[in-house]
Amino acid sequence: MNHNKNNVFEKVNILTRGALVAAIIFVMTSFLKLPTNTGYIHLGDAAVCLAAILFPQPLALIIAALGASLADLAAGYPMWILPTAIIKAAMTISFSAKSEKFLSKRNIFAFFAAIIINALGYYLGGSIIYGNMTVSLMEIPTNLLQGAVGAVLCAILCAFLDANPGIKNIFRGKK
Repeated sequence: MNHNKNNVFEKVNILTRGALVAAIIFVMTSFLKLPTNTGYIHLGDAAVCLAAILFPQPLALIIAALGASLADLAAGYPMWILPTAIIKAAMTISFSAKSEKFLSKRNIFAFFAAIIINALGYYLGGSIIYGNMTVSLMEIPTNLLQGAVGAVLCAILCAFLDANPGIKNIFRGKK
């Protein structure tokens, strides 16, 4: 009976932390942004990368897709909901939540993969939505910048958490 209670607690704990991180992605995407000619750049990618480091797949994928897609819906860009869900989910795949360190070698390399996936994903999505590959080319530099800023912010946060095990354990859901 006690084992079953612990299992339920662990499931509730991870789902609660996942919902909180999805909300953080939403807030960082919705409220920390700069408009561009075809949309906006934001700081939400830092939280997308953090979700990928904190949670195992496929939960990280769902958290990232949900938080970022809800931000597109709230911002009045419903045509971007599906592409954003796919792009942000794909960004999480390269990361690992299995390493003891958040800023592991694999996760450092994953930042570069996430930046490329973000820029190429929005290029392809924009080409389909706008029906024009040239228009989407203009957004590649801003999407690269968005991904790079998100990666740097996430790396700084990961270094801070790695240096502070007590706080890190809270993010990992450990007592």
